[in-house]
Amino acid sequence: MNSSSFEHIVRIQFNALMMTVIKCTVKSRSRQFARRSKHEILFCELSDTKNLECGTTDKYSCDYISFEVLNFTMQISNEKLAVALYKLSSKERDVILLHYFQNMSDQEIAELYHISRPAVYRRRSNGLKKLKVLLKKRN
Repeated sequence: MNSSSFEHIVRIQFNALMMTVIKCTVKSRSRQFARRSKHEILFCELSDTKNLECGTTDKYSCDYISFEVLNFTMQISNEKLAVALYKLSSKERDVILLHYFQNMSDQEIAELYHISRPAVYRRRSNGLKKLKVLLKKRN
Protein backbone atom coordinates (compact mmCIF):
# COMPACT_ATOMS: atom_id res chain seq x y z
CA MET A 1 0.00 0.00 0.00
CA ASN A 2 1.09 3.43 -0.83
CA SER A 3 1.73 5.77 2.10
CA SER A 4 -0.39 8.51 0.59
CA SER A 5 -3.33 6.13 0.13
CA PHE A 6 -2.82 4.91 3.71
CA GLU A 7 -2.90 8.51 4.95
CA HIS A 8 -6.01 9.10 2.86
CA ILE A 9 -7.77 6.07 4.43
CA VAL A 10 -6.76 7.19 7.94
CA ARG A 11 -8.01 10.68 7.20
CA ILE A 12 -11.37 9.31 5.97
CA GLN A 13 -11.68 7.10 9.09
CA PHE A 14 -10.79 10.04 11.33
CA ASN A 15 -13.36 12.25 9.60
CA ALA A 16 -16.03 9.54 10.01
CA LEU A 17 -15.17 9.23 13.71
CA MET A 18 -15.34 13.01 14.20
CA MET A 19 -18.71 13.15 12.43
CA THR A 20 -20.02 10.47 14.81
CA VAL A 21 -18.69 12.38 17.82
CA ILE A 22 -20.26 15.62 16.61
CA LYS A 23 -23.64 13.95 15.94
CA CYS A 24 -23.64 12.38 19.43
CA THR A 25 -22.68 15.70 21.03
CA VAL A 26 -25.49 17.51 19.20
CA LYS A 27 -28.03 14.84 20.27
CA SER A 28 -26.80 15.02 23.86
CA ARG A 29 -27.05 18.82 23.91
CA SER A 30 -30.53 18.82 22.40
CA ARG A 31 -31.72 16.26 25.01
CA GLN A 32 -30.15 18.38 27.76
CA PHE A 33 -31.93 21.52 26.51
CA ALA A 34 -35.22 19.62 26.28
CA ARG A 35 -34.88 18.40 29.89
CA ARG A 36 -33.93 21.88 31.04
CA SER A 37 -36.84 23.53 29.23
CA LYS A 38 -39.29 21.34 31.17
CA HIS A 39 -38.01 22.80 34.47
CA GLU A 40 -37.01 26.33 33.53
CA ILE A 41 -38.99 29.30 32.31
CA LEU A 42 -37.90 32.65 30.95
CA PHE A 43 -38.32 35.71 33.17
CA CYS A 44 -40.35 37.46 30.48
CA GLU A 45 -42.85 34.55 30.58
CA LEU A 46 -43.40 34.77 34.34
CA SER A 47 -46.53 36.41 35.65
CA ASP A 48 -46.20 39.41 37.97
CA THR A 49 -47.17 37.34 41.02
CA LYS A 50 -44.47 34.79 40.26
CA ASN A 51 -41.94 37.60 39.85
CA LEU A 52 -42.85 38.91 43.30
CA GLU A 53 -42.44 35.43 44.81
CA CYS A 54 -38.98 35.05 43.30
CA GLY A 55 -37.71 38.51 44.16
CA THR A 56 -36.46 40.00 47.37
CA THR A 57 -37.31 43.23 49.09
CA ASP A 58 -34.71 45.39 50.74
CA LYS A 59 -35.43 46.16 54.37
CA TYR A 60 -34.04 49.28 55.96
CA SER A 61 -34.08 50.32 59.59
CA CYS A 62 -35.99 53.49 58.68
CA ASP A 63 -38.88 51.30 57.48
CA TYR A 64 -39.44 49.96 60.99
CA ILE A 65 -40.13 51.28 64.42
CA SER A 66 -38.08 49.39 66.99
CA PHE A 67 -39.06 48.49 70.52
CA GLU A 68 -36.55 47.34 73.11
CA VAL A 69 -37.91 44.92 75.69
CA LEU A 70 -35.38 43.36 78.04
CA ASN A 71 -32.71 41.96 75.68
CA PHE A 72 -35.04 41.73 72.68
CA THR A 73 -35.42 44.20 69.84
CA MET A 74 -38.71 44.01 68.00
CA GLN A 75 -39.23 45.84 64.74
CA ILE A 76 -42.72 46.78 63.63
CA SER A 77 -43.37 47.87 60.06
CA ASN A 78 -46.99 48.90 60.57
CA GLU A 79 -46.85 52.56 61.57
CA LYS A 80 -50.40 52.67 63.00
CA LEU A 81 -49.70 49.71 65.24
CA ALA A 82 -46.36 51.14 66.39
CA VAL A 83 -47.90 54.52 67.29
CA ALA A 84 -50.70 52.80 69.19
CA LEU A 85 -48.17 50.64 71.05
CA TYR A 86 -46.22 53.77 72.06
CA LYS A 87 -49.38 55.16 73.65
CA LEU A 88 -49.75 52.14 75.96
CA SER A 89 -48.04 52.00 79.32
CA SER A 90 -44.60 50.42 79.19
CA LYS A 91 -45.77 47.42 81.24
CA GLU A 92 -48.67 46.66 78.90
CA ARG A 93 -46.57 47.26 75.82
CA ASP A 94 -43.76 44.99 77.04
CA VAL A 95 -46.14 42.14 77.85
CA ILE A 96 -47.89 42.41 74.47
CA LEU A 97 -44.60 42.54 72.56
CA LEU A 98 -43.10 39.60 74.40
CA HIS A 99 -46.25 37.53 74.02
CA TYR A 100 -46.98 38.19 70.34
CA PHE A 101 -43.55 38.93 68.87
CA GLN A 102 -41.38 36.60 70.95
CA ASN A 103 -44.06 33.90 71.41
CA MET A 104 -43.58 33.80 75.16
CA SER A 105 -46.21 32.34 77.44
CA ASP A 106 -47.68 34.24 80.39
CA GLN A 107 -45.66 32.04 82.74
CA GLU A 108 -42.37 32.86 81.00
CA ILE A 109 -43.12 36.59 81.07
CA ALA A 110 -44.13 36.36 84.73
CA GLU A 111 -40.79 34.74 85.57
CA LEU A 112 -38.87 37.44 83.70
CA TYR A 113 -40.63 40.29 85.53
CA HIS A 114 -41.01 38.46 88.88
CA ILE A 115 -44.78 38.91 88.93
CA SER A 116 -47.70 36.47 88.96
CA ARG A 117 -49.09 34.89 85.83
CA PRO A 118 -52.58 36.43 86.33
CA ALA A 119 -50.93 39.88 86.52
CA VAL A 120 -49.33 39.26 83.13
CA TYR A 121 -52.69 38.15 81.74
CA ARG A 122 -54.41 41.30 83.07
CA ARG A 123 -51.71 43.56 81.61
CA ARG A 124 -52.00 41.88 78.25
CA SER A 125 -55.81 41.89 78.11
CA ASN A 126 -56.04 45.52 79.30
CA GLY A 127 -53.34 46.51 76.83
CA LEU A 128 -55.15 44.76 73.98
CA LYS A 129 -58.41 46.53 74.85
CA LYS A 130 -56.63 49.90 74.81
CA LEU A 131 -54.84 48.95 71.61
CA LYS A 132 -58.13 48.10 69.93
CA VAL A 133 -59.61 51.48 70.91
CA LEU A 134 -56.51 53.34 69.75
CA LEU A 135 -56.44 51.56 66.39
CA LYS A 136 -60.15 52.24 65.83
CA LYS A 137 -59.54 55.94 66.48
CA ARG A 138 -56.72 55.98 63.90
CA ASN A 139 -59.00 54.55 61.20
